[in-house]
This record gives sequence, structure tokens and C-alpha cells, in this order.
Amino acid sequence: MHSSKENRLTVGIIAGNGDLPLRLVKALERDGHGAVLLRLGVDYSVGQAGAIISFFKDKKIHDLVLVGGLARPNFLTLKVDRRGMQIVSKLLRRSLGDDALLRIIREELEADGFRVHGIHEFMPELLCPVGVLVSGKGDDFLDEFLSVGIKAAKEHGALDLGQSVILDARTGSVLAKEEKAGTNALMKSVARCEGLKVLFKASKPQQDYALDLPTIGEKTIEVAYQCGVSGIVVEAGATLIPDLDKVRSLCEAYGIFLYGVECQ
Repeated sequence: MHSSKENRLTVGIIAGNGDLPLRLVKALERDGHGAVLLRLGVDYSVGQAGAIISFFKDKKIHDLVLVGGLARPNFLTLKVDRRGMQIVSKLLRRSLGDDALLRIIREELEADGFRVHGIHEFMPELLCPVGVLVSGKGDDFLDEFLSVGIKAAKEHGALDLGQSVILDARTGSVLAKEEKAGTNALMKSVARCEGLKVLFKASKPQQDYALDLPTIGEKTIEVAYQCGVSGIVVEAGATLIPDLDKVRSLCEAYGIFLYGVECQ
């Protein structure tokens, strides 16, 4: 998102773990935008919503990006301010999946006049491209069941339980579905299973792209190798791969194929 003088933004970054927040700062500056970084767990806790909102309002910032890793908080021990308590109370009154929780966070920010953006709006190069990114042993079995795996991932995602499934690419049967523990736990759950195990990961039909895109990284590939997963298929244009070169190198080293596929 390159800027002219007229559409230059100063973007507030609510930063979790990892190096993506600082990479986003550099990308914004590269494209002529400004950036103000707030580090969750360092500057404020995730429960100090009032303080976070005031921080950005005082700096006259209207555009926000939430980026970086953040564990689901323990609401019983979370440090909160008055505004944070109002939000936590709302969350505790309802049984929420991750997407519903994120929607409430977005609604709260937008109610205060903020525009919430996804990191991909400023760093589109992080999105997985279409095509065979790495070929490998067993991918010749995949063509017949490619649509089956993506459909299974989408249907599972609609339940707001997870973004991934593991398919046996020889039979087309679903071996396991992601739960709250995440993708790595899913792969570990099939470590002892037989078959040509392929991880399918796709955005949920109700996914808020500004807050939570599916993501794979080097750790994903390491765990896949340890668990005997032969390949990974992700939704192109809707999956973040923060360091594609490193991910491809690991896939090649471990003989894991990697596909980016378009979904209708």
C-alpha cells in the first residue's frame, strides 16, 4: 500500500510476539507511512483496553493493525482496567470460539472510531502465492483428493474450531481435525497413524482477515517432519507465510511438498 502525501497514514501497531511487528514498521516506513508500536505484555496487558485505546487516541491515530503471536488470555488472572473489565465480562457471558472473540474485539475498537487493518494490506508479499511451491514424494497422489481436503478444512472451519485437517491422500479419508490446541497439536495427534498424511489449512468462511489469517512458518514444517506429514496444502491469497524462502528451504530439505491453492 504505497502512499502519496495525501493518503499517508500513521498506523498504530498492537504488537504480540515475534518479529512481524518490527517488519511491519519497516514496511510502513518503506511505503511512506508512519508507525506507532504498542507492545502487549510490555507496555500494557491485553486486558488494559481503556489504556490501549487512550494511548492511540492521544496520538490521534485512527488506523490499527494487530500483529504477532498472542496466547488466548486467562480471563480469571488477567490484569484489566475498567474498559477491559467491560469487554471481559461480555466475553465470559458467552461461549465463544476464536473468531467470535476476535469479532467482539474488532467491534469494540471500531466503536471508538478506529479502522482495523490486516497486515497483508501493507505487506501483501506475506500471502501465499498460487501453485506448487515445493514438490515432493507423494504429491502425485494428491490431485484426486485436493478438493476433498480443502472442502473438509472449510467445513471444519465453519464450526469455529480450527482451520486445518489432515487427510490420507491415498484414500481421501480425514484422519484428524484441528481443535483449540492448534495446528502443531493436530499433526502430533497423527504421528503414529499410517497413510500419506497431508495437512490442509484454509481460512474459515467467517474469518476476519484483518485479525486472524491462517499462518504457517518454519515451526510448522519442523513439526510436520517430526510427525511424518508428507505435504502441506494451504489457501493461496489467504494464508500468511512470514518467511516463504525459509519455509521452502525446509520443505525441500525434509522432502515435504507445499501447495498454494485458490478456493472458490
